[in-house]
Amino acid sequence: MEQFIFDDRNFSLMQNGKSILVIEGDEHFHLSRVLRVGIGDRILATNGKGATCLCVVTVMEKSRSVCEVLEKYDRLNCSVRSFRIGLAFLKPVSKMEMAVEKCTELGASGFVLFNTERSERTNPRLDRLQAIIKSAVKQSLQSRFPDLSIAEDLEKVVAGNVSFEEKIVLHEKAEEILDPGSLLPFVSKSVIALVGPEGGFSENEIALLKGNGYRSYSLGKARLRSETAAMKVASLLAAY
Repeated sequence: MEQFIFDDRNFSLMQNGKSILVIEGDEHFHLSRVLRVGIGDRILATNGKGATCLCVVTVMEKSRSVCEVLEKYDRLNCSVRSFRIGLAFLKPVSKMEMAVEKCTELGASGFVLFNTERSERTNPRLDRLQAIIKSAVKQSLQSRFPDLSIAEDLEKVVAGNVSFEEKIVLHEKAEEILDPGSLLPFVSKSVIALVGPEGGFSENEIALLKGNGYRSYSLGKARLRSETAAMKVASLLAAY
């Protein structure tokens, strides 16, 4: 079943007790022209804020589709554990884009991209990354758009993420390996996990993070590229 995005302003409760929602713009074009959804077909629609509706298309017009809501779900297909992935700037930008896309599909609730001593400075386009997130949420039939921010340096990452209950930094020299067993004690806690650039975090950066409550883990003996490490930790943190 395909999923589409609707605006809360286009959701309404009718006098007969039924709810309807309207899909417009690019979403309507994709629904009607690309996927050829027709009257009587069932679809999923989400507002990206946690609400998902199972709907049947009742009216198809040139600029919009009108759908009757059959069922409404809260946080459909969302990870029980709320987790944010922090990723150092990578080049080419496509590496970051791929990591954001796949981690969204795996259930990440947020992202922070940041500069480090060893990362290559780049200028990721927020609008493009947000479009990638939107597409990944639709693909994976989830119901929340992960938040996305950019930090100038690691100090700002630390300052902007103090509310997380568990904080993790990944680097290959860490003695403890992150695995499903080590994550069990905080399955219901919010987590932020930081992944460094291809050269890894510097010793000063590791010291800064440890001093601010970050636990150090590795992902095993294999040496992973940063984007692969981000995807692996996302798969470990996702809990359904």
